[in-house]
Amino acid sequence: MKKLPIKVGATYSNGYFHGHWEVRQVLAEGIPCEQEDAPRCVKYKVLVGQNRRRSFVCSAEEFSGWARYEVLRDENSWRVSGASDSAPRP
Repeated sequence: MKKLPIKVGATYSNGYFHGHWEVRQVLAEGIPCEQEDAPRCVKYKVLVGQNRRRSFVCSAEEFSGWARYEVLRDENSWRVSGASDSAPRP
């Protein structure tokens, strides 16, 4: 699967359903990592999901592997970025 580019301010979903679904917003990208094997990290905030309103840091590779779709807020729901209105929503 092709990894998505990480953009500051963008929101991403893991594409799961129900209790495992999560939406994250990228707060910063390219920040130094505490792990020696990760050259750069991503800081993000969970907008939807179990850890809602909490911020975390992970490697850019880990975040890219987690992100299945870039999503956009559409009033009271989320839709896949660039998808037509007939596309399934996460």
